Amino acid sequence: MSNVISVEVYTNGGIVSPGELRKIAMLAQQFGAGYLQLGNRQQIRFSIQEDVIEKFKVRMELIALKYSIGTHETHNIICSALAKDILKTKVWLTEGEYRDILGGFDFQPEIAINIVDPEQYAIPMFTGVLNFVASAVENYWNIYFSLPQQGEQGWMPILIQSDKISSFSLYIQTCLQSKVTSSLAELMDELYQLDSWNFKKVDQYPVIPDYHFFPVEGFHSNGNTHWLGIFNKKNKFSISLIDAICVEALDSNLGTIYISTWDSLLFKNIASARIPNWENLLGLLDVNTGHAAHELNWNMNELNHKSSEIKSYVNDYFRINDKRIEGLIIGVNNEANDNFYSIKIEEESLFTLFGKHYFSVYHIRYKEDFNPNNPIDKSFMDYIQKKSLPEFISYLTLEYFTKKKNKPIATTTKEKIVPAILKQKILLQHVYQCSTCLTLYDPDFGDPEEGVISGTSYDELPENYCCSICSNPKKGFILFLGFEKENA
Repeated sequence: MSNVISVEVYTNGGIVSPGELRKIAMLAQQFGAGYLQLGNRQQIRFSIQEDVIEKFKVRMELIALKYSIGTHETHNIICSALAKDILKTKVWLTEGEYRDILGGFDFQPEIAINIVDPEQYAIPMFTGVLNFVASAVENYWNIYFSLPQQGEQGWMPILIQSDKISSFSLYIQTCLQSKVTSSLAELMDELYQLDSWNFKKVDQYPVIPDYHFFPVEGFHSNGNTHWLGIFNKKNKFSISLIDAICVEALDSNLGTIYISTWDSLLFKNIASARIPNWENLLGLLDVNTGHAAHELNWNMNELNHKSSEIKSYVNDYFRINDKRIEGLIIGVNNEANDNFYSIKIEEESLFTLFGKHYFSVYHIRYKEDFNPNNPIDKSFMDYIQKKSLPEFISYLTLEYFTKKKNKPIATTTKEKIVPAILKQKILLQHVYQCSTCLTLYDPDFGDPEEGVISGTSYDELPENYCCSICSNPKKGFILFLGFEKENA
């Protein structure tokens, strides 16, 4: 029997059509795969028999998606397109903008690249070598470098245009691979000497957002439509499941399926009338959409057997002791650039003999504020035995909840404005209300947080406008009837 070899299919940005995903699943099955796995960089993984590689390559070319076999030296590009119309996002950053940027890459990067909106929290910001973070200036991006080999990371003092991201990325990749630069300072010198990307000067760097748990599974209302997340705790999506949900997605007129960084599939804009069909399908396929948080809050590579063992070991302790870990992300043996965790467990073998590792010990690192979006971490404990891991992790979870309890609760600008509005008699013909969180939109105030100036009527709002509190889209607002009309 021939050996199996791993395949990675690159769905840049985690964006794939139901037809494409179905073709990938059918092709994987034809060449011996029983299931698909999802990577934490929004890619698709499966294994095939090594003796059919050449036939597989011929068939794979027909799908026209980039892929790698065996040694995976290229990276899927992460982007936060799936958060649009679900979470609060920048008004100017549409899904079409993401697609245009991704379409500009005529090569598959050999360095990790993230393209993210800093206002959402579903997709990590700083897990790439190059991290493009949307700025307050339309069509311009901040750039955050992370060079683990050089031990350097930080913001560049420039903004770059959307249509320059692909060429800029290729240039940086070439510099790093050619060893022309050995530090961030030298890299900056190279960039300034060439300067062909229409840079703008940075006035203010993005604020690192607080982390909120993103519900990676289940049904969620979004105005007049719903979105659905499907998660498998073993990260093994059977071919029959993939086939069935792709067919239902097509029947539901969904043109896109999204792969999250949380090993889940996400479907947006499901009409209410189609919900029974989806519920029946999930029931017949025995798909659980109610996992405990300690199954969801992990950032790791399930293909790493040792990482999976650690997760299972710690999770057994959490389950038996009914521990709460909501709000925390636990990483295991993360790659150098994958710094999206609140607490990280690193395994180290004390010595290796004939290719085998013996006497593993563990190191624990954590973010000082436990915010996984913070790129800086610090050491907590080193050379720990496996049996002590759950207790030390539990100690840190208690520290997290203690700090959270003592942290003052900030009141958002919107929350301060709304009570002032309620004290007035609001004109009926002007005011609309979010059907989800009941936030009011009054033209006299506009919505500065979403870039809407005062005096903008509801009809003049852009179609991609959304509530600044809950991200409900414009169509989810209704005429407010709570006050009598009163002349000024």
